[in-house]
Amino acid sequence: MKKRLSFLLLVMLSVLMIAHPALGAEISQERLEKFQSLAAKEELEVVYTGVVNKSIALRDAPSSSANKISTLSEGDRVAIAGFDTQWLHIITETRGTGYIMRQYCNDITAVDPENTLPYGAVIHHYTATVAEDTAVYVGMDETGEAYCSLTAGSRFSFWYMHNGWAYTPYWRELGYVPMDKLANLTPVSPTVEYAQPGDMLSVFTSFYSTKDTELNRGRMVNIGVACNYISHVMQPGESWSFNSVAGPYKKSRGYQEAPVLIDGKTVPGYGGGTCQVSTTLYNTLLQLPHNMTILYRRPHGPGGAKYVPHGVDAAVGNDSLDLVFQNDFDFPVRIVATAKDGALCISIIRE
Repeated sequence: MKKRLSFLLLVMLSVLMIAHPALGAEISQERLEKFQSLAAKEELEVVYTGVVNKSIALRDAPSSSANKISTLSEGDRVAIAGFDTQWLHIITETRGTGYIMRQYCNDITAVDPENTLPYGAVIHHYTATVAEDTAVYVGMDETGEAYCSLTAGSRFSFWYMHNGWAYTPYWRELGYVPMDKLANLTPVSPTVEYAQPGDMLSVFTSFYSTKDTELNRGRMVNIGVACNYISHVMQPGESWSFNSVAGPYKKSRGYQEAPVLIDGKTVPGYGGGTCQVSTTLYNTLLQLPHNMTILYRRPHGPGGAKYVPHGVDAAVGNDSLDLVFQNDFDFPVRIVATAKDGALCISIIRE
């Protein structure tokens, strides 16, 4: 419970920033203490609003087993004070303050979009290379359970480090990687204005299965193929669609047959796995909302893709499923996409 509430607090500090500053760069100690004080009094700042999409219990903690406070009805409008990988911390006028799962709220918009990241965006502040084999652990315990393994040479990003551990979202949970197993620690530029050529403007990592089955082997190949296609320079004002750059998803382009998620159902198809690349790119773009403009994006149906938190996936594959965006910086940027042994990392670099 303490970890979950700490995560909500830290995510809140990210979403309240003006898109670019690194954690601590413009969040003063005074503001942090003020937020902690308000949170303790449940006088939370409203950052987003949304609409409940089904009748659902409002709970007193971010857990399905927590006590029920009241019941929200489909169509209820709620205020949102924060979120983690699975839960929203919401405020209602008549039914109290508590938590609901992210998938039960739609039409989520920022109260102050000019000074708030888009809903679901979480800034990753660092990249690192895995120096020796390790894992993404469920807790801060190298003898405990692990979500997945990371092999030496893998590149991944994370959004926070504390007491010798890197904190990174893993699917719809929070994972931990020991810092002493990492090398080449590289920070994201604290602001766009500060960035020099070669500096990283944003980055995001998602994790994929390395299970040794025929279809999953094809999926891993496809992730690597798509990463190669999208790794290039975008000029100022240039826009492109993921389908036009990474596609068409054919055998002749290097793609293999793999599971494809369509309207929440998994079916075999060429190019399976490319949606995870587009989704990872989308989460990288979300961190630069005033300079990398999303022109078009569709999710994977109501449930979303489970390799990222609900509400931040981007399906690709046909005319109605695509990710289209534009470089509104006044300088070129380079997209760098890598995938190795389960870690898919995409960064945007100033050229």
